[in-house]
Amino acid sequence: MSDTKRPWLMGSRRARLTAAGAAALLVGGFAMTPMAFGDAAPGKYPAAEIHRPSPVPDRIMLTPTTTPATSQRVTWRAEASAAWAQAEILEAPAALGEVAPAAGAVTSVRALSTTPVNTSLGYASTYHTVEFTGLKPNTRYTYRVGDGTNWSAWTDFTTAAADLQPFSFIYYGDAQNYIDSAVPRVFRQAFADRPEARLIVNAGDLIDSANSEEQWGQWYQAGGFIDSQINNISVPGNHEYSGGLSTFWRPQFPYPDNGPGNPELKQTVYTVDYQGVRFIGLDTNVQGNATLMAAQTAWLEGLLKNNPNRWTVVTFHHPVYSTAAGRNNPVVRAQWGPLFEKYGVDLVLQGHDHTYGRGSVSSSRRSLTVHDSTVYAVSVSGGKMYEVDGSVWTGNGADIMSKAQDKQLYQLIDVSGDAIRYEARYANGQLHDGVTIRKNAAGERTVNELRTPENTTGEQATVDRTVVETRGRVTVSAYGYDPGEKVTVRLRDTTDGAGEDGVLVGYRKADELGRLEYTFALPPSAKKNSTHVVRLESRTQQITSPVITVTK
Repeated sequence: MSDTKRPWLMGSRRARLTAAGAAALLVGGFAMTPMAFGDAAPGKYPAAEIHRPSPVPDRIMLTPTTTPATSQRVTWRAEASAAWAQAEILEAPAALGEVAPAAGAVTSVRALSTTPVNTSLGYASTYHTVEFTGLKPNTRYTYRVGDGTNWSAWTDFTTAAADLQPFSFIYYGDAQNYIDSAVPRVFRQAFADRPEARLIVNAGDLIDSANSEEQWGQWYQAGGFIDSQINNISVPGNHEYSGGLSTFWRPQFPYPDNGPGNPELKQTVYTVDYQGVRFIGLDTNVQGNATLMAAQTAWLEGLLKNNPNRWTVVTFHHPVYSTAAGRNNPVVRAQWGPLFEKYGVDLVLQGHDHTYGRGSVSSSRRSLTVHDSTVYAVSVSGGKMYEVDGSVWTGNGADIMSKAQDKQLYQLIDVSGDAIRYEARYANGQLHDGVTIRKNAAGERTVNELRTPENTTGEQATVDRTVVETRGRVTVSAYGYDPGEKVTVRLRDTTDGAGEDGVLVGYRKADELGRLEYTFALPPSAKKNSTHVVRLESRTQQITSPVITVTK
């Protein structure tokens, strides 16, 4: 007999299922009332207990030197005296633990600095820095830090190559808020996407309160082990200042002291050449100080004018072209913007605006999807959001090619000898936008939007003339191809149906920057008073020119 014919059984079963479900909910922690767990909710665990230091090292951070192919700095926090703070290093072995390193393989190095930082949580956080020297280029090493008894885990890093070699780095805009809740998933997703990244660039406002031990602790916890194996290049934002630079900054980030020479700019303005890329960090928090801005500007121009590297990346906090409503930095734009364009800076990575924006100066536009000048980016990795406004871009001669609001992002940047690929992705890993920057041996460059179905079709080619005599010559130009990509050139009568290919004019290959230019004579089929478009067909694009009218 079925249950539908035994209603008393259905009622009994329903009752049993209801009771079982309630028990499952209770066991699973989903009871509807806190009375199930007691009268009082748990208290918040004190920040002083969460972040209190111990003799066991934490907050381990790699920072680059001026010779990243042969040396490496490591900073950590621990309750240890200067006399005992130390590190051990060896070329990365196939195993450790029960497998002891070969005799003489491990080198011990004493810390070169030990700096206590007083905190508001009732204790001091003491930071130690060690520098490993005499390393081999492009070599994987294993190291640990401690006091000789209390050690960190063994961790690996790889030195830079001595010359230009492909590598990846990650860039973040402001973390600043929700550091313990919303930021960690961004850092983890970025690392999952680029586990072999060599550098992380932070464009300021890592935290919200300059001298908050709790927030700095949350920031380190958000990155976890990642910072101990990937070099960090950070610049201060306005939230790293509170009546002066954060007392945590220099003990945590012992960057090269190779800036303009002003004491106020020590280790906030610096440069590192890494594997064919010149990284330059600037401090926009002093834009109201004419002396310090002039010092940075002169120093910046010297680095750009005499640059042996193929690529140049500049990072600072306050954007050249602000993306958030009501923000503007005319001093930064006036002093540094012309230098970026004049000397061919490839990427300018910024924060501050808690929105996303990317673009280039309007005068460098070559097609709907291609520019040939500096790429300016503003981004946010944390959870605080502002309203997007692109008027500062458009009002100062720049195209804002992409923007986003209420999105947490991270940027993946892949460097090679002839190209840089830049991608911005959301916290969930979804792609937002990107460009490919190509550069040839002469220093010429194109900035190509990543291809989409929308930007690889339609009227995107140009012609030198739209009114042409019979058998006259026309030059067609287009961008956005892969280097060396083969393109078929056709002349199509506008009265033909959509499926008609038109008359074959010839073939052409794009150059090393993805540019195409082809001059041809109109075929005999192009009669007087007829109208045509040039159609360019290739593996990646199906694009056309404006209408050409044939006269005479």
